[in-house]
Amino acid sequence: MFNRNRLAGACAILAVCGVSSANALVFDGIPYMDDRSTPQAVIESYYNAINRKEYVQAYSYFNTPPKNFEEWKDGFRTTESVQLRYGSTQPDAGMSQLYWPLPVVIETHLSDGTSQVYAGCYVLHMVVPGTITDPPYSPIAINKAELKPTDKPLSQALPDKCDE
Repeated sequence: MFNRNRLAGACAILAVCGVSSANALVFDGIPYMDDRSTPQAVIESYYNAINRKEYVQAYSYFNTPPKNFEEWKDGFRTTESVQLRYGSTQPDAGMSQLYWPLPVVIETHLSDGTSQVYAGCYVLHMVVPGTITDPPYSPIAINKAELKPTDKPLSQALPDKCDE
């Protein structure tokens, strides 16, 4: 259900939340995000969509999505919420291409009351603005994701950097 005023506590689900409560769209108590302006914002928006169980939106953040949507979606069947932390990144420029390796750690909270921490890296991609001369425009998107389970708590599991 839509509610602009139910932001209290919703940002706790995402450890990072830049939504202004004055103009935020809130559905079922979770603020809506769709920000593709930075690599960090893409990952925040991705997990925001997962937390809202908006899997079609989450799937749209991939440059090349997993082949089987239903199988990918089923991987979140028992996920109640995800907490996110990420490190810093600098673009790695290629010929008319930008790539950002972003260290990430998440904690998934499952419907059976358990949780699991995963750590690793996302690589995000964007064609350099100005080099796209014909539609469609391609915003920053997830190019690759490699997260592995860890026994470390969320507060200690963030990788310092991504392997090259």
